[in-house]
Amino acid sequence: MNVRHWIRASGDASAVLTSAARIGPNSIIQTVNALREAYGAAEADAILQRGDHSHLMTTLPSEMIDEQEFLTLIQMLRDQIGIAAAGQILRRSGQLTAGYLLKHRIPRPVQLLLKILPRTAALRVLLSAISKHAWTFVGSGTFRFTISEQSLITITDCIESREITSERPVCFFYTGAFERLLQALINMHAQVCETTCRACGDRQCRFDIVF
Repeated sequence: MNVRHWIRASGDASAVLTSAARIGPNSIIQTVNALREAYGAAEADAILQRGDHSHLMTTLPSEMIDEQEFLTLIQMLRDQIGIAAAGQILRRSGQLTAGYLLKHRIPRPVQLLLKILPRTAALRVLLSAISKHAWTFVGSGTFRFTISEQSLITITDCIESREITSERPVCFFYTGAFERLLQALINMHAQVCETTCRACGDRQCRFDIVF
């Protein structure tokens, strides 16, 4: 098995040729699940309804979606419950999305292999595999990573940091997803911290990896 090709996208790879701005449905599905987990079904549905997203109360996407749909959902949550509370929901959504990948997309033999590889080698394999399928979660953004004394991930034109100005980084979904994957596959003590963010006026969103 070529371990660099094991993360299976949740859509046809040919989609990248026809629309570079489509991402996986879990961005929506798990955000709604996280909202219901935090607020309960009734209040979560009330938030969706007040925010003109009542369609998500009964119908969630099952195929690749336009990245704008995720951005619109993020903006609605920020408007309805505030940036901080929305950030908590989005971080949990990222964790749930990573959990879905661990359960359904990353084969168990690969997971076991990553856990026994030296940390640097495992990190390189994991991030290389994620990079090959980055279009499924960053859409028209650009995903890169660096492995050195300070390993990090960067996303240029990150969906979560679009159309917002903030004094603090706002990319909670991606922080939660990256951290959950690293904790499950590389080191249970791994932490991911967003240190620069386009919402703060930076050129790109940077996620530092700390073990």
